[in-house]
Amino acid sequence: MKVFGRWEFNSIGLLNTLIGISIMLFGRFAPPPSIVVPASEKLLNLGLPQVDGGVLLSITPMGMAMISLFVGVVYLWTAVDTLWPSFLGVLLLGMSGYMSMPQVLGKFMGNPMVVMIFFLFIFAAVLIKSNLSAYLAHWFMTRKIVQGKPWAFTGTILLATYCVAFFEQTSACFLMWPALYIIFDHAGFKKGDKYVSVMIVYTMVMALLCFATDPVKGGAFYLLSNMDNLAASSSDIAIVPINYAKYLFFGVCVSLVCIAAMLFAMRFIFRIDVSPIKNINMADIEKDELPPMSIQQKIIILLFVFYAAWLLLPGIIGRDNIIGDFLAKNALGGTLLVTFILSFVHIGKKPIADIVETNSAYPWRTLFLIATAFLLGGSMTGQGTNVTLFMEYLLRDYLSGLNGVMLTVAVIVIGILVTNFFNSVVAGLVLTPVLLAICQAFQLDASPVIVCFFYIVLVAAATPAASPFAAILYDNTQWVAKKDVAFHAVLASAIVVCVLIVTGIPLARFLF
Repeated sequence: MKVFGRWEFNSIGLLNTLIGISIMLFGRFAPPPSIVVPASEKLLNLGLPQVDGGVLLSITPMGMAMISLFVGVVYLWTAVDTLWPSFLGVLLLGMSGYMSMPQVLGKFMGNPMVVMIFFLFIFAAVLIKSNLSAYLAHWFMTRKIVQGKPWAFTGTILLATYCVAFFEQTSACFLMWPALYIIFDHAGFKKGDKYVSVMIVYTMVMALLCFATDPVKGGAFYLLSNMDNLAASSSDIAIVPINYAKYLFFGVCVSLVCIAAMLFAMRFIFRIDVSPIKNINMADIEKDELPPMSIQQKIIILLFVFYAAWLLLPGIIGRDNIIGDFLAKNALGGTLLVTFILSFVHIGKKPIADIVETNSAYPWRTLFLIATAFLLGGSMTGQGTNVTLFMEYLLRDYLSGLNGVMLTVAVIVIGILVTNFFNSVVAGLVLTPVLLAICQAFQLDASPVIVCFFYIVLVAAATPAASPFAAILYDNTQWVAKKDVAFHAVLASAIVVCVLIVTGIPLARFLF
């Protein structure tokens, strides 16, 4: 076995590499799926061939090329490595004829969301290097309510991560994970232990649950805002906007049940050994007092709160005032401002954080993975592929005849599958008008269906391309192997699906 960087090159790695590259190169030659759908002015204007009183809707050859690129890269990310497949995918996209190489490179690193995440990761690296996690870990381990109670301790960690994520979801795990590593060391856990793998995955799932809950920023905000825009602009479909307060209540209730279900599964189904936590020597920890926080550490905490407030305030005070409007319009610049302050303000002739020094903790692999996922996902569902249109009519065909409850169940299952192969927010934006049209065609109340769909489509962690959260998770190989990430992320997704079906659907039908 030879090791190149972090990629272990062996026979299995070679086989998976050949499979992934073959999908990328030759998948485009697979016969495109086709369906016959009723003719409409929209479809006839696309020049689709008419057959049997309808039109033949197929994914285009370019669509097949984009699908094969995307699927091949996701396969390589999951089975081989998270870095070089990104570069190969971008290179092949530039050679595909879908767009020119300068356009590809411009969209690759020029996407505003990617630029925002670039600066956010600089701040995340500063958080990691600031040693604030040591204070957080010390605080958790010295709480009397959890000492000697491993399951109370575990539940506290998960609930705390969910709450912290309301400030800023993407960076929440960069704050919580280092604290967990310190706790693992104190308890004597090592990489590969089931408790370690599950906790690394579940803390990220907590951030995703918050991402799906929070209606004032992040994924839920984007989808709810899109729903408002559709309600205001659509003349064909009667759309009722979703009440944000009710959605927040719905999301919090479902999330709390999910946390309880995950703890139950850890304890009674997976039977995870938590005895090392009970054996942590609290006397030594309490004796080993940490020094007072430095001015730099305190400023970093204030900047974290400042950035969180920047994102939160427009949703709280509204956008019909000068402050809310300014913060909302410049939300993507918040991380740039924080990075500027960190490098500009000097204390004792040194900046608050030396970006060059903290660069060693920068998650470069994750950044390139996210940028590639945005690029390839957008290309796959872009103009000239017919992928989105094909999905719309396929779902209409397969979901016809279902009642409200069964339609919601089907949408939840479809949502968790689709979101793990598309970007989660993109999948939500693309499928929302499709589901609204289906509900109107079947004369069903759309609100409960849409609410459950929004929640599940944002809990995307099973593949690296599913969301920025999943990309961060798959790149964390310090304490957990990628195969364990995939296994526990899929199980966590299944738990969320079950909770949403059992408790979320009745609650949504009651509230909406």
